[in-house]
Amino acid sequence: MARALGSLAAGALLLWSLAACDSGSQPENRPLALPERLDKPHVSDQASVGGLHLALWDDGGGCKLQVGQAAPSTWLKPMAPCYFMLSPGGQRVQVYRHDKTTLVVAVIGTPAKGDRCGQEVQGLVVKNGKVTPSTAGMQGSVYCATQGLQNYQYDLLAK
Repeated sequence: MARALGSLAAGALLLWSLAACDSGSQPENRPLALPERLDKPHVSDQASVGGLHLALWDDGGGCKLQVGQAAPSTWLKPMAPCYFMLSPGGQRVQVYRHDKTTLVVAVIGTPAKGDRCGQEVQGLVVKNGKVTPSTAGMQGSVYCATQGLQNYQYDLLAK
C-alpha cells in the first residue's frame, strides 16, 4: 500500500509540474538569431598568384580583395560570396599568362544555382607586384569555379 501511495504521489507531482509549465502562455515570437560569424566579414577564398597572397572577403554581401598582409580595401564588382576560378576539374587556381609580365586570375561572384557558381566574373591583373581589378567583366551566364575559363575570356578580363 505504501508503494501504491508513493507511485500515486510521484504521478501527481509529475502532472502538477507539467501543468505548471503550460500556464497558457504562448512562446515568444522573435526572429531566429543567426550565428555571429555570418555578421562579421570573413574570407571566402584565398590563393597565391605571382608571389602575392590574395584573399577574397565576404563583407556584408560585397566582395573585397586583400593583397598580402594589408587590410582588405578593394571592392570588386561581383557580390559575395566570391571565389577564384579553378583549373577545369582541379583544385588549383587557374592563372592565365597574358604576356611575359602579366598574369590574370578570375573572380566569380553574384551567387547562382550550384556550388561555387556565380553570374558575374571579374579579372584581377597581376603585374610588377601589384594587383589591379579589371574594368572589363563577364555577366549574364552562370560560371562555376571548377569549370575554368578559355584563353579568349581571360584576354577580355585582362583589360
